[in-house]
Amino acid sequence: MYDIVIRGARIVDGAGNPWYRGGVAIRDGRIVAVGEVPAGDARQVIDAGDRVVCPGFIDSHVHADLVLLADPEFPGGLYQGVTTHIIGQDGVSYAPASTQTQAFYRKYFAAINTDPAGIGGWRSVGEYLARFDGASTANVAYLVPHGTVRIEVMGLADRAPTADELRAMQKLVAEGMADGAVGFSTGLDYIPCTYADTNELIELCRPAAAAGGVYVTHMRSYLPATVAESVEEVLAIGRAAGLPVHISHYNGMADQLLPLIDNGRSRGYDITFDTYPYLAGCTILAMVALPRWVQVGGIEATVERLRAAETREKLRDWFATPTYGYEYLQLAGVVDPSDKELEGLTIEVAAAKRGQTPGDFICDLLVRNNMIVLVIALHSWRGDNDVERIMSHPAHMAGSDGIYFGGKPHPRGFGSFARFLGLYVREKDVMPLEEMVRHMTSAAAQRWRLKDRGLLREGYAADVVVFDPQTIRDHATYADGRQFAEGVSHVIVNGTAVLAGGKPTGARSGRGLKRQ
Repeated sequence: MYDIVIRGARIVDGAGNPWYRGGVAIRDGRIVAVGEVPAGDARQVIDAGDRVVCPGFIDSHVHADLVLLADPEFPGGLYQGVTTHIIGQDGVSYAPASTQTQAFYRKYFAAINTDPAGIGGWRSVGEYLARFDGASTANVAYLVPHGTVRIEVMGLADRAPTADELRAMQKLVAEGMADGAVGFSTGLDYIPCTYADTNELIELCRPAAAAGGVYVTHMRSYLPATVAESVEEVLAIGRAAGLPVHISHYNGMADQLLPLIDNGRSRGYDITFDTYPYLAGCTILAMVALPRWVQVGGIEATVERLRAAETREKLRDWFATPTYGYEYLQLAGVVDPSDKELEGLTIEVAAAKRGQTPGDFICDLLVRNNMIVLVIALHSWRGDNDVERIMSHPAHMAGSDGIYFGGKPHPRGFGSFARFLGLYVREKDVMPLEEMVRHMTSAAAQRWRLKDRGLLREGYAADVVVFDPQTIRDHATYADGRQFAEGVSHVIVNGTAVLAGGKPTGARSGRGLKRQ
């Protein structure tokens, strides 16, 4: 007897092959037949009704490290058909880590990874991954985070590590990889990752390389003037440490970015990247609004400096020539109740509303909110054509960079996968459906060493999605980023339906996946 049989489907297998008609049979968490399904009883029969059946989608870059445990239904991803999330991104997460290191990052990154109460208690990567077993509607795979291991060994020191400190950090990376992590991540805009030089990153990638992992990076810069230099550093790290490299949220001007990838691959580098299908980015306000020296020592030290009149005087020239124009920074999330009314407004408008200069407004806002301020960063140097061309590259895979904090979050966490399929496949015909599904499934499974996922194949794990290619669409907007997508009718994770008939079933069959 089968557990689940899906009949009457358009099979899109995840490999990029043309769709064909058939069915899928599932037993004991595995796919046992694809295409022609042998006769047999089933506990559940799904009539696909000519809808598409494909592998579950893999989100290659998302900030669900804590929120997926706090909200195990996780509807933002569930309604889009995401069955696996790659977490531990940007060099910031919560294992391997002491309670002190976790506490720092829970505050510093609260506007990105959230800070839910009652979630915690692990130390190692293995213990953290085990928390997801049977506790959510989706799987996770994990990247050992650079910033976390650096704080464990060096605290927030702005210097190169000693030889002993480097060995201690390598040991933590090796232990995380042995526990099943799929790679090593950095976030070179964030504290303390930004303090590391190229040699440190090479040395910390060596244990990841020895275990068959990937180097994943939020690069030093994505700005047009410096992005080529940043990509060259990524390639140098991959070459010296001997491992594949992957660039997170690789957004910008296609004429500039794509030749950098093609040049790297033509030189023999195994380089890939992910993007989300939106023009705007999203990050913590401090990263784009303050110079590095103000943030030395962490949150409490930064808040104290921002309170001081002498600090503000030193920042006058900085605020007069900002990296991002204040009309391009939109407040997405704050924690102080008095500032909630400002969510959805740009810094320029919010400062005027409070009768302040942008610089003074930013300082006061960060102090009141203890640095927990999230902004959407609108960009003026890229357009829709760049987004379309970048997603069409064969080395591309889908990543939402989803952030689930704030009253006006970026829509990408609730809409990216539906938007790829609805807007860019159905409406704009940027690429065939089968190829887009490959970018969302097998391309990611291959990159993250998830060898039994990402394809509809006999013997593979039964992560399966059923969706209507004519109705799938995103609804989240910059004005209301929490609207759920539509068009996905069924989601099966490890052989158990977590969404059926467009409604959550209450099942929690997700797992902490380990590198294979």
